[in-house]
This record gives sequence, C-alpha cells and structure tokens, in this order.
Amino acid sequence: MKNYQCRKCAQVLQSESSPSSGTCPKGGSHNWDNLGNVGKKNYQCRKCGQVLQSESSPSSGYCPSGNSHNWDNLGNVGNNNYQCRKCGQVLKSESSPSSGYCPNGNSHNWSKL
Repeated sequence: MKNYQCRKCAQVLQSESSPSSGTCPKGGSHNWDNLGNVGKKNYQCRKCGQVLQSESSPSSGYCPSGNSHNWDNLGNVGNNNYQCRKCGQVLKSESSPSSGYCPNGNSHNWSKL
C-alpha cells in the first residue's frame, strides 16, 4: 500500500497502485504523486500540514503550498488519540507525539483524547 497525493487538489489516498485520474475538483483529471509506502510512523509536512502514516520519511514530491514537502516525524502510529490544541490535528499514536512544528506556529501542544 502506498500514499498518493494529487498535485492539483491535494487529496491524499492510500492505494496498492496509482489511483484513477478521474475528475479532479480543481479541473481536468487528478495528477498523482507517489509519496511512499504506508507504514507505522506519523509524518506531517511543515508547509501544507498534511499528515501521512508512512514507513519512512515520505517523498518530498510536490507540496501544494509550494515547491516540495518538508516532513517531520511525529512518532509511531498507535491506538491512542491525541489532538493538538493549536491546530486541531488528531493523530493515532502510541504515546504523546513529537511537538515538531505546528502549522499554527512554533510547536504542537498535544492532549490525549
């Protein structure tokens, strides 16, 4: 299973193979980038805020916020829910995720749900 992101609408899908180009809400058809294998680590892009579960740092590919993604490892995927008080992002994590970089400024402030 791999993570794919459309360059136009920023939609992310997990799929065995490249998803259908279909109709993109931003016009024309989707243009998918392979960001790498789905895995047991949470990563978030510092620029667009996208979160992926990946086996290693995802491909920098094309970031909808400009140029390429800049990924932070937020820790291992787990059964506990954590939410950042600043940006509202919710993660399934083994333990409190890394404070990393929060899209709403400085670092995340996680609380267990």
